[in-house]
Amino acid sequence: MPSPVLLLWSLLSVLVAGTCTFTFLQPFWLVHSDLLHAFGLVAYCYSGSSHHDDRETCSAYGGNFRLGSIPSGAWQAACVLYGAGCVLACLGALLSLCSACMPGHCRRRVTRAGGYVQTVSVLIMIAGLLIFPLGLSSKFFRHYCGDSAAAYNSGHCLIGWSYMLGIMGTALSIFCPFLSQFTDMKASDIFS
Repeated sequence: MPSPVLLLWSLLSVLVAGTCTFTFLQPFWLVHSDLLHAFGLVAYCYSGSSHHDDRETCSAYGGNFRLGSIPSGAWQAACVLYGAGCVLACLGALLSLCSACMPGHCRRRVTRAGGYVQTVSVLIMIAGLLIFPLGLSSKFFRHYCGDSAAAYNSGHCLIGWSYMLGIMGTALSIFCPFLSQFTDMKASDIFS
């Protein structure tokens, strides 16, 4: 039977990988104060400005997703970093699930590899989250968020729930590499 730490590591790995990937795809990283425009790493949304047209329309920058269509170089870098971190987090979650089904002698190598993958994932997602606000100084976002918008200053815009969820998911994913180092602990070792 797998140890409780291994089960906790697997559960947390799957949860943070799903949360971070969901966050990456959401267009609510930055929201205009009028709540009519929202911007994400790969997509943006806008609502009709009249009372008759309250539909929200969302699409990728430039219609189809291309990295060059993202309106800020810093956001392009953040998209690559955070997206690669999400892919590695999903790989780490897959390794954690596979290790729960393996015999004990193979499990240690897989959990160690999963921990290393998750460490790299966390580091590059943190880099993506730190680079993201640098893009607020671009001409595109100054148009929407006002001339006071600058790096780490959102002007008339607000930080959206997607960015905050990304921060929380990344913060929780910091625990995954540590848990991977203790997956061979038995329940009797923990409670004694």
